[in-house]
Amino acid sequence: MLKRFEELSRTIRNLHSVTDLLKSMGENTDSVFDIEDNFRGSKQMNVCVDRVKAIPEARALMESRYLGPAIDLEALSQLSRGTLGHTYATVMKALGFDPNFFRQREIERDEDWLTMRLRKTHDLVHLLTGFGPTGGELGVLSIQAVQIGYPSAVVLQVASIGMALKQQPEKLPNITQQVARGMGMAIQMKPLIAQRWEDGWDKTIRQWREDLNITDPVIDEPYSLKNRLPDLNLDW
Repeated sequence: MLKRFEELSRTIRNLHSVTDLLKSMGENTDSVFDIEDNFRGSKQMNVCVDRVKAIPEARALMESRYLGPAIDLEALSQLSRGTLGHTYATVMKALGFDPNFFRQREIERDEDWLTMRLRKTHDLVHLLTGFGPTGGELGVLSIQAVQIGYPSAVVLQVASIGMALKQQPEKLPNITQQVARGMGMAIQMKPLIAQRWEDGWDKTIRQWREDLNITDPVIDEPYSLKNRLPDLNLDW
């Protein structure tokens, strides 16, 4: 009975957080963190952790609690043009994003490490895949949902489609295309949670994509990062 009550309470909290997020058009990042935190200790999160542990490289990162140093955009800006570090710094500055803005959590369990690692590297996934922020968020969520079954990604994906169907059906084509594109990429590419991005800041975006088997990044679509930042002269 207690377990059922906990699950019901978690569902209600997530419903409120999802509603707040969708009302803000995806800009209320606190709601995203709330949803992630609500899944702490859940069966869904335990299954997700087991999936990550089944990937040898990811398991090694988890067991060592590797998060890497805080990201220094100024230092990354000094790297050669076309590298992951230089491109990431350029994009983050253009968007006005702080790479270390995410909500902190004490790492006591494997799931805490997983959540913190995903929070830290979220914008890197946008860059490597080409999905834009806000407008292309569902693409990134779809990758997390397919590759490791990350609970909050699944919830947000389903909720966004359902909300569009009910209130803005004209947006369904764009939303479902993002989801389909992200899922297709997720199946084809290597697991992103297993990557030590910090060891390859000086490697080019093209080389990273080749190594990860990202053969069809999002470039010219309306939900792409390039479309969000059309004035940046980058090797997308």
